Amino acid sequence: MSKRFSTLDTTRLLFEHPRILFRLIERMDRQETRYLREADLMAEVVAYSRGLSRADRERLRLALNTDNLFRSGLVIDIVKVDGERRLVFQDALINLMRACNASLYQELTDARLRGHLVTLRDVRDRLERSSFSNVDPDFTELCDDLNERVSLLIGLLRQNVLRMQTISAQLADMSGDASRNPDRFQQFRQNLFEQIVTLYDRHIKPTLVFLNPDSRLNDGTNLFETFDAMVRLLDDHGHPALADQLFRSSISLNALYKPIQAVAQEVEHFLRKTRRGMVQYNAMEHFYGHLRALKGETETLSLRRKWLDGSGFSRSTGFLVGLRAQPRPRHYAFGQSTSYYQLLFSELELRLADLRRQAEVPALPEVAGAGRHSRVDVERINRLYQWLERLEFRPTDDLVRALHGRLDGFIDGYRFPDLLAALNRMLNRPPAGYRVFTTNRFRTLAPPAGDHAPDERFVYRKRRLEKRPETEHD
Repeated sequence: MSKRFSTLDTTRLLFEHPRILFRLIERMDRQETRYLREADLMAEVVAYSRGLSRADRERLRLALNTDNLFRSGLVIDIVKVDGERRLVFQDALINLMRACNASLYQELTDARLRGHLVTLRDVRDRLERSSFSNVDPDFTELCDDLNERVSLLIGLLRQNVLRMQTISAQLADMSGDASRNPDRFQQFRQNLFEQIVTLYDRHIKPTLVFLNPDSRLNDGTNLFETFDAMVRLLDDHGHPALADQLFRSSISLNALYKPIQAVAQEVEHFLRKTRRGMVQYNAMEHFYGHLRALKGETETLSLRRKWLDGSGFSRSTGFLVGLRAQPRPRHYAFGQSTSYYQLLFSELELRLADLRRQAEVPALPEVAGAGRHSRVDVERINRLYQWLERLEFRPTDDLVRALHGRLDGFIDGYRFPDLLAALNRMLNRPPAGYRVFTTNRFRTLAPPAGDHAPDERFVYRKRRLEKRPETEHD
């Protein structure tokens, strides 16, 4: 007689080595069956136990023996079909293993959801004919059945949300793998497209319809209408506690609509993107094949066929027709006058001079607060004035903007108060040979990049820097 394990010990071993049942459940879902082949179970145990010690390997082999699983109650039925033995495990065990691995959650299909809805409608119909008496065992058993079915439905829908989110992440990973493997790109994209379509049409859309309180069904009331009817029945017949409990359950179910809707929007966007990408890829692959065929015609022994004959290709595609008639892009229009080039070269010379003197750019002291560190303010202004004394200038129609361009990007910690200080210096002591002319026109400047008030704008009066007439030099 072989060694036997209790149900508790066998279950403990299964959860100590969960990968065995994880793989078997994946295979069962992939084959869309409700049983496991005994041969698959033994092969999985042998493959898994190779890395274990001798004692653990023997213990696992005895615990997962078919006879031990059947005697412990974890396998409820053994069916012999075509010379093989098929094991039907306890639904509680399979569901518990699924709860331990989100990737094993079964998506709720339209048929399963409608089955739950039909069951709840049946409970509602029986509730209408009930006595609503706590001493009536039929009523109490009906209430227990109702609570059990509602709890089961909430648990399944929550698992479904987690499963959908997991699948969405998996599809994103598959899309990344497809883009990184160009050799199998078409196969990857096709498999990805099929999975997304199945996920969206068979699982997400039915769940959204099931949890939508505004949905209209041809065969009867929707989920929340059924819940409302039962809540009213319980409340009208003196069972407010049960009515409140059922109402809270309906709220929990309603709260699951938004996360599923978010997953639906993500997958729907992903689906549109994938379909568009597949169409583009197929079109490029189609025309690329045509060009490869034309290129192959030039790789023969004929000495004349050395150019692609693309006349037929261009007419068949359509997008190349009229290409010669398209105007060329216009070149940049430089000015023709001497003054234009003098102004251009003078600006370039000034910018190059600033770049050459980048090492001499002063580091202005930081100002912590207004009115508290006057010594710092004076030092900051003096350094700025010294820098202005060494700058070269040219005539300009907007002195303020020109100063701003010379200071911003060159001096660290530059702010608009520094611009006002520089402008004040230029008004009182213009560069040698120049004068400042103030106009009545106003302009606006955006704040420097490091300014603490990015939403503010500096409005100033436009000023011109002009050459001083020769008569004013004396």
